[in-house]
Amino acid sequence: MKKTILLFLLCSGSIFAQDAETKPSKPSPTPKKIAIILKIGTTGISPEVSYHFKPKINFRGVVSFYSYHRNDIVSFDQGDDVEKGKVQYDAKLKVGNVGALVDYYPFKKFLAINAGVFYNLTAVDVGIVPKSNIKFNDRIFTPEETGTLGLKMKYNKVAPYLGLSFGNPHNGKVKFLFDLGVLYSGSPKIEMQGTGSIEPTAAQAPQLEANLKPVYLYPVMKFGLSYAIK
Repeated sequence: MKKTILLFLLCSGSIFAQDAETKPSKPSPTPKKIAIILKIGTTGISPEVSYHFKPKINFRGVVSFYSYHRNDIVSFDQGDDVEKGKVQYDAKLKVGNVGALVDYYPFKKFLAINAGVFYNLTAVDVGIVPKSNIKFNDRIFTPEETGTLGLKMKYNKVAPYLGLSFGNPHNGKVKFLFDLGVLYSGSPKIEMQGTGSIEPTAAQAPQLEANLKPVYLYPVMKFGLSYAIK
């Protein structure tokens, strides 16, 4: 009886072993070649296109844009014997860039190292115009005497980029993505123009530029979704 049971177990093991050898392993899914991406973050709205080049490498084209415009009048006290001062400011902020990135996945999973270069379009433009008499050093200046002041801030046009991204847009149909990095935009270049009694203030542009010299990196943080189409 024991010999019969032993023979049965040996035969069963042989059958299962043959079945395991002949059964083909499940193939891993083939990554999609092209994915479209939409992100939002510190560089504004970012539509992107990613191309799967090799198992660990993707190429990515990126466009980012955001603009803000505010035109308002600010009032402030000048003392009991003088009417409130009024100054109109016109502020325009434009954040934008166009560039290309290489995404390298060292472990073929969701973490990638990003490197690339962008054409930087970021700029700031501010204009100040008095709308009332202005008191300064016990003297009253009319709007014409006070004058106007304009400031423009620009950055390097060519800006290298280095960062990390989490998620691979080619490993599945829809993926959640997150980018974290820095854009080397360079220190801002300042231009100031003034008229009237404000005109000497424009001469402070070099000093302001020197004060902002340590600010040469632009932080990048973006969230988004990808959709693999091919």
